[in-house]
Amino acid sequence: MSSVLAYHKVDNRFELGLTTVSPKSFSRHLTAIQNAGFKIECGRPDSERVVCLTFDDGYDCFYRNVVPSLDSRGVKAIVFVISGFMGSTNSWDVRFSYKPFRHMTAKQVEEVAKLGFTVGSHTRSHKDLTRLDAASLSSELRDSKKQLEDVTGAEVDALSFPYGRYNQRAAEAAFEAGYKRLFGLGSVSREGVIARTPVYSIDSVPAVLRKLESNSFEIFKSDIIHSFANVSALLSSGKRVSRLGGSASDNGGELEKTRR
Repeated sequence: MSSVLAYHKVDNRFELGLTTVSPKSFSRHLTAIQNAGFKIECGRPDSERVVCLTFDDGYDCFYRNVVPSLDSRGVKAIVFVISGFMGSTNSWDVRFSYKPFRHMTAKQVEEVAKLGFTVGSHTRSHKDLTRLDAASLSSELRDSKKQLEDVTGAEVDALSFPYGRYNQRAAEAAFEAGYKRLFGLGSVSREGVIARTPVYSIDSVPAVLRKLESNSFEIFKSDIIHSFANVSALLSSGKRVSRLGGSASDNGGELEKTRR
């Protein structure tokens, strides 16, 4: 089976959280992965020595730092975009930095898709889908899919569950909404959901390679760190956002453009 790695931010900005990997470290990861004989692609899930790179949240550092790095190596990845926050900051998140991170604009998402990267959905507003009623669950899944398809002009068939949290009801709703590939976070795989191994700022190059070899200690370490996402999900659910994705001035009007 191929391995799936999950990144979030690739940026030089400091934050207390563990989900930001520096561009220099990311480049070292890529070099080590390729030198170890792995092929980087996401279209062959049943192939050995293949690594699929995925990036959650659709931050603009993906556009600035990841796309050039991968393009220079001739490889692609999947980026999961929170459709309601395109062009806005991560006001939905429990932040560990003094300044918010900005998400890609709709124009950047469109350009990324044209470059051959797969744009997937990370829902409309990054809510914990296991806590939503049927109508809200359907809206998060279907609205995001349509918004991103309108932006990219291509089918959006991949979904990453926010916080890696899902249950049978959420998975079934995702398949019913038209998604064909569902991605979780962590080593557990059920309900037809593809497991992914998170990469954190504390992971050395050898640690990343051990993750690709399914090293039990590295998988256990990743699962323990990821378990704190449950706390983040609870804290985020208590935050009140006055307007989805922030104010019109904050999102530069990109969200409104995607709705027209």
